[in-house]
Amino acid sequence: MLTVLKDEANRVAEKTGWTYAFAAGFLAGELHRTRGSRPPVELLCGTDEYAVGMQVGFHYGADYLKWGEVA
Repeated sequence: MLTVLKDEANRVAEKTGWTYAFAAGFLAGELHRTRGSRPPVELLCGTDEYAVGMQVGFHYGADYLKWGEVA
């Protein structure tokens, strides 16, 4: 499972131009959101790339990816 998440984070990072840490945090946050669980408080108020990615994934999820697309 961890290898699948690492591969997915690499794929998202390459596709979006994000760093690996931001992409991994984004996927983890999106996973928390879809499962209805709350991420640890230190990640919701953190400022490193993983924590910020977690916040974006948790609050916006896949909709955030659509914001950068041209209609």
